[in-house]
Amino acid sequence: MDKLKEAIDLFNEVSFMATEIFHKKGAAYEVFNQISPQQVSLIKILSLSGASSPGHLAIVQQVHKSAISNRLKKLLEKGWVEWVDSEGDKRTKLVQITEEGEKILRQAEEAIYDRFCGVFEHIADEDVETFIRIFTNVKEQLKKGEKEN
Repeated sequence: MDKLKEAIDLFNEVSFMATEIFHKKGAAYEVFNQISPQQVSLIKILSLSGASSPGHLAIVQQVHKSAISNRLKKLLEKGWVEWVDSEGDKRTKLVQITEEGEKILRQAEEAIYDRFCGVFEHIADEDVETFIRIFTNVKEQLKKGEKEN
């Protein structure tokens, strides 16, 4: 259990450091004059999980619903997301990423990858493969745990 705690703590620390590094240098990329990192995160969630309710987005982004409302308003104005009816309940509105949203997401991801390629160039290929294998395993375990709950 101590090793698992160490791994989780290390993951959080690396995530925080990466976020901090990117925020210091990310503004150099033109795409981030159009979209904030928080908005990128939101449309990435929509790209991965499909149409979602604002409440679900607030949970995933760990922010209050009012923060999601503000982000969605800006993304809607730019045409990067749109409202759709829920298939199960026509009274419920969901938000989904648009084709234009996918385009801006790709631009933002390219900037992020560009920024971090240099940081990781000294990591051996086999370590990258191990990283991918471990995170794929973690992802599968999380999916399995989600289905059980």
